Amino acid sequence: MRERPKDFDEELVKRAPTFKKWEALKNGEKMRYFSREFIKGRENDEERIMRRIMIARRNNIRDHEMVKKARASKKQKVTKENSDKFLGKGSKNEIDQVSSDPLVVPGSIKKRKFPCSVPTNPYTAEMDEQAVQETRSYKAWTALENGQVFTYNHKYIKGKEGHDWLLKKNIWRRIKYRRKTKRMVCDMMKDAVTNAIEASHAPAANVMIVDKTPETEVQKRKGYVTEI
Repeated sequence: MRERPKDFDEELVKRAPTFKKWEALKNGEKMRYFSREFIKGRENDEERIMRRIMIARRNNIRDHEMVKKARASKKQKVTKENSDKFLGKGSKNEIDQVSSDPLVVPGSIKKRKFPCSVPTNPYTAEMDEQAVQETRSYKAWTALENGQVFTYNHKYIKGKEGHDWLLKKNIWRRIKYRRKTKRMVCDMMKDAVTNAIEASHAPAANVMIVDKTPETEVQKRKGYVTEI
């Protein structure tokens, strides 16, 4: 195998829950991780799974940093929009309302939205049940027999009343978080591209203007050349 990457931290990898599960296996037992299969006792498989754990950690750190940048960008954008509303740069309706009443602070008027119906459970109204049922975790749950235990952040018992709903709700929370962060990252990337395009079309500062007048014309102006 190739040499380990420079950022490889063996001590950190061995503290990972995945590696502890790997250590608990007996020789010949299989473990699936990161869409790959590893067999305990087979040559190089322990090194392979350690490297996979390190790759997963590196990706998680990268994604976390990207999400932090996206959150900061979104917060800055919301702050700018609020300041624009306060300065009277909001929508036309808001500006008209503010101009008609001198006692109203610009940007303080907000349109109230009334829901058509109030759902009994907010998760019931917003849950994408098809997306939940298509996850590997829920498929593994449905394959269990009654009485078996399934662990997904918490322990759920197949066949016990309410546990199917609680598992769906937990999976949906994770799906919703991932969708939200993905939208934030996409918005940040779009803003970055837009800013780059605007910067490329903006007039450059401190540009030296070059006189492209022919040399003879310049000499005539200075009196070096006289016409015959």
